[in-house]
Amino acid sequence: MSHLITVEELPRYAPGDLMLDSATVGKADFRLRVFRYAPSDIWVPPSDNFLVVVYREGTTSMNRRVTGGWKQNHVGRGVTTLLTRAEASDWRWNGNLEVCHFYISPSLMAKTASDAFDRDADGVELHDLLKVEDPVLTWIGDRMVQEVSEGGPGGRLCYDALALQASVHILRRYASVHFKMPCSQGRFRPAHARMIEDYVEQNICRNITLEELANICNCTPVQFARKFHAHYGMRPHAYVLHRKVERACQHLRQDRLALKEIALLSGFSDQSHLNRIFRRQLNITPAEFRKTCTS
Repeated sequence: MSHLITVEELPRYAPGDLMLDSATVGKADFRLRVFRYAPSDIWVPPSDNFLVVVYREGTTSMNRRVTGGWKQNHVGRGVTTLLTRAEASDWRWNGNLEVCHFYISPSLMAKTASDAFDRDADGVELHDLLKVEDPVLTWIGDRMVQEVSEGGPGGRLCYDALALQASVHILRRYASVHFKMPCSQGRFRPAHARMIEDYVEQNICRNITLEELANICNCTPVQFARKFHAHYGMRPHAYVLHRKVERACQHLRQDRLALKEIALLSGFSDQSHLNRIFRRQLNITPAEFRKTCTS
C-alpha cells in the first residue's frame, strides 16, 4: 500500500485557507477543520483517516474520481461527501466553497462500532458517496464549529459528545462493519478463573477496570464481560463489589479499625460508599454487622 497521508499533510495536496481547527478542543481521533477553497483541480493521496466533507457555503458542480470513472453532482450547504480511508482521489470544482472536514480515525470508528453493536469490530469501511443530503451531519458540523470558535465551560465534553453522535450516525447510515469471530463461548478455563480471582483479591483496595481484567485472558472487554457472566452468573463490576464487601466483613470481624479506614482498605471511595453498598448487599450497616460479630 502506498504512503497514507495524515491530517497535517492534506493541505499540501488540497491547498485552501484554514479557518478553524479543533486540535486544542476535541479528541485527536475526531478532528474538525474548516477550509475555504477557490476553484481547484487536485489529486489527494490515500489518507490514514476517514474523510467526511460537510459543505457550509457556496454551490458548485463537483467532479470526483476514487476508483473507476469520474462522478459528478451539484454540492452546496446541506450536502455531505464521504470518502473511505486508504484510497487516492481526484477532485475538480469551479466555484468558491467553505467546507467542514471531519477526520475520523479507524480505531475510533471500530471502537464505536463495537460499543454500538455489542460485537467486536475488526474494521470499518465508509461508503464512497459524492452527494448525500444529511441535515443531521449539517447540524452537528454547525454545533462543532460553534463550540470550537466560541468555547465556554464544558466545551471539550460537548465537542466529544457531538463527535460520538456523528460517529454513530455515520456507522448506521454510511458504513460497512466487519466483525471479529467470537471467542469460544461458555466458562473460563480454571487457570484463567484463578488468575482473575487472584488479581481481584490483590487489587481490591483500588478501582479495577474491565480492561485490566480482560487483558488477563487476552480478551476484548466485550468478550470478557460475556464470558464472565457465563462463568460467574454476574457482571464483573458486581463481582468486584461483592468481593469488596467480603473484604470489609473480614476487617469488621477481626479489626477494631475505624469504619473510614476499613472502607479505604476494602476499595470503597469513602465510608458513605461502604455504607451504601454494604446495606444494599447485606441489608445491614457495617456498624450493625460489627455488633453482631462481637455480641
